[in-house]
Amino acid sequence: MKKKSEKPVGSPVEQAERHYRMRHERQDLIEELIQEGQERGLFDDLPGKGEPLNLQKNPYEKDMELANKLLKENDLPPAWILQRKRILDGINQFRVDIKRQWAWHEREFAAAPIEGKGRLTISWDNYCRKWIETVADLNKRIENFNLKRPLDNLEILKLSLDAELARANAPRWLR
Repeated sequence: MKKKSEKPVGSPVEQAERHYRMRHERQDLIEELIQEGQERGLFDDLPGKGEPLNLQKNPYEKDMELANKLLKENDLPPAWILQRKRILDGINQFRVDIKRQWAWHEREFAAAPIEGKGRLTISWDNYCRKWIETVADLNKRIENFNLKRPLDNLEILKLSLDAELARANAPRWLR
């Protein structure tokens, strides 16, 4: 099989644009590069083309067979599954806290006289400031987990306070 020698495609400006997009807009650019490669025939001479896929078990499974067997027999999930559960529980508790505090503040703010609304506004702002730290802590834990997880479909998306407040129909600023 001959390998085709590939030269960079396009002018220096196009190459610079592609380089920028590789760093900042990866998903769309990767799809475009694959499509472009298909159109240019770069995938036509790959080894195994036209042959059925080898869908045998994981080649590394034998290495972990005893460990997995012991975990399964003792009803113990792997550490990364426990870590994921703790993070998801933390996110759930965070969301419950936002809903609970917003319900209380909304009810009290509506019933409070004008001179009492300032105290509630400060209280709500204090909770939001605390939640900024909570989001930062959860996002660190999420990032750490996402680096360890073995499967793409188990990724946990990072949180944003504004999105979580919107989820609870709560404003950032109580007025």
